[in-house]
Order: sequence, then structure tokens, then C-alpha cells
Amino acid sequence: MPTAKFPTTTLEPGDRERWTELWRAYLTFYQTELPDDTYEATWSRIIDPNGAIHALGVRDNDGRLVGITHFLTHSHAWSRSESCYLQDLFVDEAVRGQGYARALINGVAAAARLRNCCSLYWITHETNTTARLLYDSLAKNTGFIRYDFAL
Repeated sequence: MPTAKFPTTTLEPGDRERWTELWRAYLTFYQTELPDDTYEATWSRIIDPNGAIHALGVRDNDGRLVGITHFLTHSHAWSRSESCYLQDLFVDEAVRGQGYARALINGVAAAARLRNCCSLYWITHETNTTARLLYDSLAKNTGFIRYDFAL
């Protein structure tokens, strides 16, 4: 269930600058840099109602965007329903531990339910111990190991 204390919202065009700050901080955490045109392309897909990438934000009491998540749905070979992949989740370091990340996950779960998805899943790095404490309280760690094949 979404947390009433921190309701999630879809991102609006006016959120672009703050979204960029938050997503850049997320990518820095994972020691990744992307070219500016990738930010442009991703933002365009997020604000397009028919885009493949969906995003939610969460705001503090002053209305400032303090957390974001990106998610997408895709076909699933084991079900006639789609699956929902929570791709990115980031909360401003200054406000962590207050329930914003939980609200974002619950917001994605609500969106997945609306789409009749058969599952919601995400990955994180094994060293992301703080986030894993939250994730372990919300979801089952299935033990699968991810491999990336260079194309």
C-alpha cells in the first residue's frame, strides 16, 4: 500500500531540473556517468504518457522532490500478464531513513497492480547494505545472480 505520509506522484515537466540532480546522484552512487543526450532521451520517455519508461517522485512537506524511481513493464514468458521492473530508485541523502524509499516502492507496486502485472522485481548491488535492509523487509531475495553480456 502507498504510504499516506509520503504520497507518490508522476513527474511533471517542471521537475526536470531536480530529477536530473537526483538521477545524477543515483548514477554517481553506482559510479556511472551518462552523456547529456541520454538524460534528454530518458526524460522524454518519462514525460510521454505512452513512453516505455514510467517514473514516480516523492516530495517533502515543502513540495520539494526528494526521491525518484523509474520502472517499466515487459512481457513475461511464464505469465500472460506483464512483469514490472523497478529500474532505478534514489532518495536524497539528506532525507533518507524517513520512509521516502518505502513510499516509492509502494507507489510502483500500486502502478504494477493497476497494470495487472504478475510480479514486481528489482536488483541492487550486494554492497548496498542500507537499501538492502529496507528491501529485505519488503520483498523476497530470490538468490538469483545477474550477468551482463557486452553487446
